[in-house]
Amino acid sequence: METSYIFEMDNELGERCEVVTKFDADSLGRFEGFTRIYSDKPLFSEDLAHLEQFVVQGKDKWVTKR
Repeated sequence: METSYIFEMDNELGERCEVVTKFDADSLGRFEGFTRIYSDKPLFSEDLAHLEQFVVQGKDKWVTKR
């Protein structure tokens, strides 16, 4: 299922970013991998390394397109 989650985080430079993620989740609501990532400020490798963790922690705010 195509799922999305929008949240704010600080990037590696300490800039506040609005991040929009789209990803696949299985029928049990488990994260299966990103399909799109957008941020209004640059994201760096260290930011991306933790992105899945932020998304999984925000599971209660996921929006699923059925």
